[in-house]
Amino acid sequence: MTTVDPLARSPLRTPRAWAALLIGVVLVGIGLGLMIDADFGVAPADALFTALSRTSGLSVGTILVLASILMVLMSWALGLKPAIGTLISFVGIAVVVDITRLLLAAVDAPDWALGARIALWVLGLLFFCAGVMGIFSSDLGASYDQVVRSIAFRTGRSLGFARLAVDAIALLGAIVLGGSWGIGTVIILVVVPLALNRVLPHVKRHVHHDPAHDRLA
Repeated sequence: MTTVDPLARSPLRTPRAWAALLIGVVLVGIGLGLMIDADFGVAPADALFTALSRTSGLSVGTILVLASILMVLMSWALGLKPAIGTLISFVGIAVVVDITRLLLAAVDAPDWALGARIALWVLGLLFFCAGVMGIFSSDLGASYDQVVRSIAFRTGRSLGFARLAVDAIALLGAIVLGGSWGIGTVIILVVVPLALNRVLPHVKRHVHHDPAHDRLA
């Protein structure tokens, strides 16, 4: 039986889908920047990316672009072609992360008191999770999460399971390379897969809801 690319049959390129993608990209980028400088742990993949950034001397945004290109190629090899949103995701998130960190550096956020940095991290987590929901719900393509999609697509498992598997591997790599992971990283490892399984279906129904259909009903 021929397997059909799920993005090819999705109700794509509606205004709501584009809004979900673009807002999601901005929120993920801001959330990552906030969590990196709060220093309580970032998402597992981003812990790996920050370790690679520290090792190579490249900015986190640059590492994000390079890693996203690699992951898009991997997902393509697994049978999930990149969509237009893929390019927007990996370039947009990288740019927003670097801009956010520049702004935080200007106000010395990494040196703030403990309570302020905890609040910064929590805000970053909320932005990050909301952004992931937006990007996934748009069905216009993703960067890092293309691999998550392709694994779920190929194995028939849930997006949450695929995200947990990919993040666990990324966290192991971050630990080996001495990346800046922490209790927050473990929280994200658990929270994001749960949100993908429990919250994403409701978000997708809203994003792809057609008001015109309701008027005709």
